[in-house]
Amino acid sequence: MRSPKDMRIIQIDITNACVHACSNCTRFCGHHVRPFFMDFETFKRAVDSLKDFDRCIGIMGGEPLIHPEFSRFVEYIGEKYPSKYNLFATRKPIKEFARYMHDKNYILDESLNERKGPGLLTSVCDKYYEHFELIQDTFSFQNINDHQNPSVHQPLLASRREMGVSDEEWIPMRDSCWVQNQWSAAITPKGAFFCEIAGALDMLFDGPGGWKIEPGWWKREPEDFGEQLQWCEICGGALFHSGRLSSEEIDDVSPLLYQKLKEADSPKLKAGCVAVMEKGRTEFGTAMPDTANRYLSEHEERVSKLNRAIFPKAIASRVLRAGTDAGIEINDILKKETDWIAVAVNQDMGLPEEMIRRLKNVVLNPGVLYSFSQYKDVYLFNKNAHALKRAGFDGIRYCATMREFMNLWDADKKVCLDASFDELKNPDLDQWEKYVAGLDLREKEQAEKIDRCIRKIKSDYE
Repeated sequence: MRSPKDMRIIQIDITNACVHACSNCTRFCGHHVRPFFMDFETFKRAVDSLKDFDRCIGIMGGEPLIHPEFSRFVEYIGEKYPSKYNLFATRKPIKEFARYMHDKNYILDESLNERKGPGLLTSVCDKYYEHFELIQDTFSFQNINDHQNPSVHQPLLASRREMGVSDEEWIPMRDSCWVQNQWSAAITPKGAFFCEIAGALDMLFDGPGGWKIEPGWWKREPEDFGEQLQWCEICGGALFHSGRLSSEEIDDVSPLLYQKLKEADSPKLKAGCVAVMEKGRTEFGTAMPDTANRYLSEHEERVSKLNRAIFPKAIASRVLRAGTDAGIEINDILKKETDWIAVAVNQDMGLPEEMIRRLKNVVLNPGVLYSFSQYKDVYLFNKNAHALKRAGFDGIRYCATMREFMNLWDADKKVCLDASFDELKNPDLDQWEKYVAGLDLREKEQAEKIDRCIRKIKSDYE
């Protein structure tokens, strides 16, 4: 077992509500009569308690993005625990999002920030698109998995005694559990826990709660875990290395845990989405990958090609009339449109349909103002850009010219697209290389590590 202080990440579980009901979920989503949503004061205490942790502090669920105060939480962690380095990233159109995020994590989180800074674990749902700009501006690390590609989840709701594991066999099995040794400790509304599954079990079965959320709680050693170890007795983390596809949305449980779910009035059990396992059987279903990324080892599979949640929903092409104030007319357009708007200034026609089709097949950052090298005086922006929210109706209204309107965006969020904007797999790799080369990295070991990182990413595209 590990002390939380030795982990690369500690999670703050801000909700156990989710857009999925995966088989054998680590947060047991679908079993809660009333999912929780952490309040802001608890979240503040959680972040503040990890002030000296000096590694990654993660925000997780369920699906954390459906928390009604997600933006407020992210702004707080970004202020209190900012990343040391931030790359110019996700500004240009992205063709292969999962691969791009893998590259960004590798160079930013693992190499530049040395796994220190805020992190996010998400299934990349529609809410990701809504918060896209804020997410990219804040998080050093993102673990994305949309659960739309085949992913095997092992049973977790199983007692070791029912599976035939003796007291003598149990302690070394428990202490070498891959979940506790590879994943993280966690904070829930009920306190802090040495293991994220223990925290989820305490929530599901109305346990006594965790340790007080206070500075230094994470310095506890395994000998200090005490009564929290009771949750290992009904957790299958150390027992199984196989399971069923998450998409089946069926949980495999031992008889004792079936009864406990029944007593907890589990909605998922009532819906017939629970299967009782045979006692003494620890080999089950499909083998999981024997890697650190136990659920999906291939990075490209973390966002399915069928997932359109983060692609443009609509692009409205509009022409600004000559002789009118740009801001007044744009305000009128904003009232009518819901997503992306392409504005052509003093043109006979708007953005061509073929270009709109190409733009809809790449991931765009809703916080960026795009222009085009091949189309003069045509600009593409999203209705929900922070620049527009910050300016407000009056701020936009008083923009007499398109140039004044463009100045609402910060310089790093104005990007000109050339004709090949949707051809590069990683449009920022050259810029990252230049950024790294310009850094004054006094530690030779880190400089060499970053150089290896760049060379590895480049070789993956050769």
